[in-house]
Amino acid sequence: MSENIPVLTIDGPSGAGKGTVSRLVAKRLGWHYLDSGALYRAVGVAASWANLDVSDPAALVRCTFDTVVTFREDAKGDLRVWVNESDATDELRLETTGAVASAIAAFPEVRSALKERQRAFRQAPGLVADGRDMGTVIFADAPYKVFLTASAEERAERRYNQLKDKGVSVTIGGLLREILARDARDAQRTVAPLRPAEDAVLVDTTGLGIDQVVERVLALVQT
Repeated sequence: MSENIPVLTIDGPSGAGKGTVSRLVAKRLGWHYLDSGALYRAVGVAASWANLDVSDPAALVRCTFDTVVTFREDAKGDLRVWVNESDATDELRLETTGAVASAIAAFPEVRSALKERQRAFRQAPGLVADGRDMGTVIFADAPYKVFLTASAEERAERRYNQLKDKGVSVTIGGLLREILARDARDAQRTVAPLRPAEDAVLVDTTGLGIDQVVERVLALVQT
């Protein structure tokens, strides 16, 4: 029974370090990994490729069922996301794609369509799932739950450094406004709003290095 397979959920706002921490923890545990945000971004990318109206929930639901998403590691061990047999990793990381993903995630019909798809990642020996409603909705029965957070200013600075290293021209002020707007949108949506699960352990990553956060999370599972 899949219900007997352990799950560690790591939720939190954009820029809190969920993706990096989750992947490292999954590798240390030898568990599977689910990037739920990538699924929403993939649907957004597929919708844009098909010139769909992203304000039309019926069209987005059809797109959700039609879109094939696979996660593959490249030769360097980096995770690549393929959408309909095309490597869409770089496009998925764009701020504009994130904004579209956040907008379509507000539709209950889209969230419902992706729910079972996400739950199918629960396979032995275990799963680390990162997102915004992993501990509250998708894997509400998970035995281990973490909610990562950090100040909006630090999250904007982290994102700025990531994009600057990739040669993308952005400003910290602009990124901060986008992060605050997304936080508000995610927290105020009527379905699965961003919030910690009641039994989640809160970890503030402000001022902490990735290794410190990983060890704190691992300690919760290995105690």
